[in-house]
Amino acid sequence: MKKIRTLLILLLAVMLLAACTPQAESNKAPTVVGVKDVQCLVNSTVDFLDGVAALDKEDGDITPNLSITVEPHVDVTSDGFATFEQQGEYTVNYQITDSNGRTAQKRAYVDVVDRETYHSFAMPDGYSVETAGAAKVIFSGMRDNEFVVESQDGEIAEDVRVVRTFSLSADSFVTRKYYFSTQFKSDVAGKVTVFCNGEPTAEIAVQQGDNVLQYSCTCPDSSETSCDVQVELCIGGLGRAKVVVGNTSVRYPQQSGTSVELTPDFNFGSMVSPRIDPANSEGLEGNAWALEDGSGARLEITHAGANNIWAGGMFVNTGVQLKPDTTYEVSFKVERHSFPLREEGTPDDPADFEVIIQRNQWDELQLHKFTNPENGVLTAEVSVDSNNVGPLWIYVQSATQCNQITITDLHVKEHLEAMGTDNFEIADFTCFNSTADYEFHSELGNITYYVKDFDAKDSNHVVTSPSFWVAGSGANYVVQFRIKATSPIEFVVAGPISDGWDPVLLWQKVTLTANVEQTVSFVCNGKTPQGVVADRLYKLVWQFGSALNTQYHDVTIEISDIRICKRDVELDG
Repeated sequence: MKKIRTLLILLLAVMLLAACTPQAESNKAPTVVGVKDVQCLVNSTVDFLDGVAALDKEDGDITPNLSITVEPHVDVTSDGFATFEQQGEYTVNYQITDSNGRTAQKRAYVDVVDRETYHSFAMPDGYSVETAGAAKVIFSGMRDNEFVVESQDGEIAEDVRVVRTFSLSADSFVTRKYYFSTQFKSDVAGKVTVFCNGEPTAEIAVQQGDNVLQYSCTCPDSSETSCDVQVELCIGGLGRAKVVVGNTSVRYPQQSGTSVELTPDFNFGSMVSPRIDPANSEGLEGNAWALEDGSGARLEITHAGANNIWAGGMFVNTGVQLKPDTTYEVSFKVERHSFPLREEGTPDDPADFEVIIQRNQWDELQLHKFTNPENGVLTAEVSVDSNNVGPLWIYVQSATQCNQITITDLHVKEHLEAMGTDNFEIADFTCFNSTADYEFHSELGNITYYVKDFDAKDSNHVVTSPSFWVAGSGANYVVQFRIKATSPIEFVVAGPISDGWDPVLLWQKVTLTANVEQTVSFVCNGKTPQGVVADRLYKLVWQFGSALNTQYHDVTIEISDIRICKRDVELDG
């Protein structure tokens, strides 16, 4: 019996040893290498197989068999790509099983961040809507070219407040009293209480239909040439109501007969744009730029064109917005030399150039023109009526003769009348369509655009945003929006200067997949051939006219979540 027990023990030992032989250990578990955490922007697509491999001692490279899942759930394609449409933290699970059933797992994390919004088009520029008490705001923002506020359950006038800070011109010679006039439409009768800089200013009876709210505000005396006034229109006392807040004009007394310098220490650095258009003046060559220290602007026509003096020149943006029924004195120093430059003491050839003071960069209205002026200071008085207000530009044109022309010492002075006026307009997206067969709707900065038939000319199907201000370099910003169309159309999106075309923040052509919403993001230009893109008003333009698009009919285009974002230097590159 003892012998049998010994044999059993020996047999058990042999079995245990067999289980530990190298043959049993030959099936090694697979490994997953190269897995790393990721940080990305919203709407970015991540390649989860970038640098990642699944390896097995027996099976070799088994990367194609990797299973990749994301929590919270995001679809991962068969080749390892995933697009993250919402910000947040995500867990990525990698799992691989070899041919003998042994499994390995790895985990990584994805941090999805959104860009900071610099400008959104849901509300008119500068406005906000606040509530208090029992009042509820059902809707507030832009809708089909109107600033609409819908509210209910308001009991007192302070329950719903429409707020904006107005940056106003100021005359340091007189008391700063401002007279406001705001367009206002209501579907019920009631009253509006107005607060200026936190103090109650007026209580105005409102009739059903169109109204004009008139009120005034006096600010403390100051030597500053501008003044900020915060205005609150308190409309909660109307109960359940729909109101439309319109444009505001502000008048203020001035020291009549005096002049105010509007361009102190003017710097040409970001205000110069060349126009060299060889297509309209055969053989034309040249360029224009701001002097390095910003003290002037220079145009050089190095090879004259055959015709059209306007086809080669230089735009200078004075930064002055012309007011109606106002007179301005514009002066600057001009120095012209033939190009190539002559040795000192050698007379120049006769001049052939013009300097034009005009409203707008393009679609201009000429206010004054100097033809072949002598070198020295040029001065002109210009004025516009109420139908021709806009930005003040200077254009130097010399396409038909080789010249070097330099402008320095720019000054624009406003001749003050008894009353000055600042205008604040509420703007929304607009649409131009060359045919009558279209529909256009905007709400909270989102657009729906139906086109029955497309034209091949890009300018015949255009959507344009309200103007927005860009401070600093354009490269600090990203234009982002979502777009979807019922046909695979192509379009161009651009960000030109608000009153013209050059310079541009961006210009991109995009082709859509039918019925698939795409999110597009474009880092804006920092510098262009026209100079530094900075400190200007710009607009967004979508052009849908295209020869390709003429094959499509009854197309609906949806553009949403349109934002100007701060660039994320690390993630945007």
